[in-house]
Amino acid sequence: MMQFGHNYRRIKQKLTILAVEKHTTMISRNSHVISKALKNFLSASVMTSLAGQLAVTTDAVIVSHMVGSDALSAINIVMPLTMLFSCASILIGLGASVLAARAIGDRDKERVNSIFTIALIMLTVAGVAVSAITCMNSHDIAYALCDDARIAPYAYEYTRIITGGALFLIISNGINYFVSTDGNPGLVTRGVAAGAVANVLLDIILVGQMGIAGSAWATIVNYMITLAMVSTHFFRRGSSYRLVNPLKGLGGHILRNIYEGLPLMLGNLLLGGAVFIINSMILSAAGADGVYIWSVCLQVLMLTFVILNGVGNAMLSIGGVLMGEKDYNGIRILTRLSTGFVSATLALFVLLVLLFPEAPAYLFGAEGAPAGIDTTTPLRIFSLLLVPFAVTLIMRFLFQILEYRILSLLMSVGQLMGIIATLWIFIRIDPDILWWSFPVSAVVLIVIQLAATSAIYMRRRGISPVTLIPDEPEGERSIDLSIAYDEKATSLAITKIGEFLELYDVTAGIADRLKECCKEIMHSLITGAKRKKRCFDIHIRIIGNDVHAVLRDADHRSDARLLPATLPATVEHKYMYGQNVLFVHLKEKHT
Repeated sequence: MMQFGHNYRRIKQKLTILAVEKHTTMISRNSHVISKALKNFLSASVMTSLAGQLAVTTDAVIVSHMVGSDALSAINIVMPLTMLFSCASILIGLGASVLAARAIGDRDKERVNSIFTIALIMLTVAGVAVSAITCMNSHDIAYALCDDARIAPYAYEYTRIITGGALFLIISNGINYFVSTDGNPGLVTRGVAAGAVANVLLDIILVGQMGIAGSAWATIVNYMITLAMVSTHFFRRGSSYRLVNPLKGLGGHILRNIYEGLPLMLGNLLLGGAVFIINSMILSAAGADGVYIWSVCLQVLMLTFVILNGVGNAMLSIGGVLMGEKDYNGIRILTRLSTGFVSATLALFVLLVLLFPEAPAYLFGAEGAPAGIDTTTPLRIFSLLLVPFAVTLIMRFLFQILEYRILSLLMSVGQLMGIIATLWIFIRIDPDILWWSFPVSAVVLIVIQLAATSAIYMRRRGISPVTLIPDEPEGERSIDLSIAYDEKATSLAITKIGEFLELYDVTAGIADRLKECCKEIMHSLITGAKRKKRCFDIHIRIIGNDVHAVLRDADHRSDARLLPATLPATVEHKYMYGQNVLFVHLKEKHT
């Protein structure tokens, strides 16, 4: 027994030593720093989505309880119109912010400012145009969306007010993307949260006095407050964005903005169209009561977008910068972490809905619905859609980052057309089983997506078979390291960097300067660390006669500590997503 205890202690000691050695000689790229960036962004981005969804959910809850189930159905009926408003901000704001993220990664300040200026002008023009056109035709729009005698009057009352606030919705959502991309998602969170709180308070005050119209006014004020707060970012010293001459490269930037945002915009537009078609199909098959059940299911889906929007914004912002740096290993790590987080979180959410379907049903006014309506069974069935739907959405974000725009667009079309097609089939078979069409369509889309990526993989070698992430940038060479906070790991990293530069015939002058620069920065990171940390990352790539290096330190903002007084190269510092990012660029002819 004593011998066993002795051997156990010896084995434990050896394992501990091996673990320490592995830690201190850490050299291959790991997920630690990217994971920290994702967590930092998600904490702000999910809170932003939560605050935004709080306003939407509060509208639904208060209206359903204070006005009635038909009023809730009316808000659902008008949802395609508000999605149309969002399409403008996605087409312009999201598309341009992805381009801006890549320009930030490329360190092209002129292109960053030009993209921002033109996008802001486009958002303003689109907001004014959309608001004016829809407001003047609000009656026709409302009755075109729904002509049911019970629901249509509520829909018109909501539409005639909400269309007047389209300007604020479009501009607010559009600039939110830019601020998040510039490494300040916390400000977006605070702005959206302030607007959401105002929305809740105004809902409580106005809905009781004005009915569904009070909910529309509360929503408009929400976006006005968010816009005012988030706009302060552009006046800060650390902002990457400045207004410049909009005429310089105007046409090219407009086309690129539209081209970049088109897949996601069309996806949102198709979603609005799909909701309209689904509303009509369910109304004809199950009547107004079926539309109410569908409204509850849709609200549950919207709640999951708290997670999906948070992860999506993180992927597009962080991934856009990584794409600009051609850091494909970083994109691979980001995708793996995002998919795992979304799958685990939504699986838990689905489990809660399966076990307690009464909770969301009564949250959205089931006690006030006509007698005999069963919401729990449809909710349980509908919840099975959420995880596969989320995975396909994450892949759409990834393909947008990788510039597979056509594939991203086809996935958007397939996702929504698949739901409509399966719903049509199930209604024809038996209207009572129409809710099973939603999870079935999600599974079918995953199979089609895998078939599409496999076909692309067979034609293009050098990419991952499922994610389509390139193995190595064409015409470039790169090295990725994760380095522990100790001198032993630093020495090993410098040796590896030297071997890499020598292998690809980088001249001695530029190689020595880069090694010396990295060595001094690494030493500064280690000696200046105020707390025990796991590692920092370095990504080096050779492009023709240029050598680029990016060092990432998952720590609090610290300019002076990270930049030694004298360095053999120009080093630019930027604080993004809770990280200090250091850019080194050396240019010299190769042998």
